[in-house]
Amino acid sequence: MLIITLIRRTWAVVMLVAHATATAGQYQGPESVEYDPDGDRYFVSNTGSNSIKQQDQSGVVTDFVTVNPAPYGLELMGDTLFACSGGSVKGYATSDGTLVFNRSLGGSFLNGITTDGTHLYVTDFSASRIYKVDVANNTHSTLVANTAGTPNGIVWDPAGERLVVVFWGNNAPIKAFDRVTGASTTLVAGTGLSNIDGVTIDCFGNFLVASWSPDRITGLPPDFASAGTSIGVPGLNNPADIDFDEVNGRVCIPNSGNNTVTLFEIDCTTSIVERAARTVQSIPNPTTGLVKLDPPLNSVEPYMVFDARGLLVAGGTAQPREWIDLRDLDAGAYYIHFGRLGHQVRVVKY
Repeated sequence: MLIITLIRRTWAVVMLVAHATATAGQYQGPESVEYDPDGDRYFVSNTGSNSIKQQDQSGVVTDFVTVNPAPYGLELMGDTLFACSGGSVKGYATSDGTLVFNRSLGGSFLNGITTDGTHLYVTDFSASRIYKVDVANNTHSTLVANTAGTPNGIVWDPAGERLVVVFWGNNAPIKAFDRVTGASTTLVAGTGLSNIDGVTIDCFGNFLVASWSPDRITGLPPDFASAGTSIGVPGLNNPADIDFDEVNGRVCIPNSGNNTVTLFEIDCTTSIVERAARTVQSIPNPTTGLVKLDPPLNSVEPYMVFDARGLLVAGGTAQPREWIDLRDLDAGAYYIHFGRLGHQVRVVKY
């Protein structure tokens, strides 16, 4: 049975629509959700059935692949879906579920996983480590030998050029780690949240974290300078490893406590217009790769670049009156998003 509820709420000045999808009896211990823009579907790891399932946009759930030991964190890189499985990372072709990568990291309990587009970064819940995996060369190394806590969810932040990790335990912290050196920075020493399971980045560059106590999704700004705010998602029960669907503007939430998946919609377009104090455009547009903003920025600002499908393809830090370099991107339409300012600029590259 498919149960759908629609609820309107506001988070700051952002209009939100909660679209909660409960698929009774079809999920068993859902742990991680990963949106696949190419297939316009959601992959869901099931710890209770040693499997990864897929859910389409109509809510139909089907089997994708069996994984043993049970799969936890999921991450797409190219046409491969990677899964944490015991002490190993396994990769499955998104076309047919064929196992195309299988590397033991010697881990105790691999849980969270993310990518910067080249490497995978994996948290070891039990050993308090972060591993770095070079898929192309089938090698790995220990990036962080001791995270000084129990690491759980992890996300690559292209705007800040850092790995952001959330932790298990009481009054859990949030930390950043350098992807090259593993150097640590504490972003929030105590969140007031217990047992943070997942973390993702929304269409404004805000960080969303999923906690078990209380059961909620909390939004924090990119600079982590202010206290987190609940975004008001209803019906949560031990929300686990979350993802953000950039194409449909949804926070994807597996509820490990009641075997459901919640899709929480954010009206990204409306809120960007509401928040923008002025109209910003890129010049020249179309471009061969170098663009400036008009009017120019007043300060140094982080940005993210999304393609027409909503895939994050680039990011960095923009300097006032300097060029933003898009020359490495393929021809097509892109959106340059400045989450802190609330501006989103469309640019066509030829």
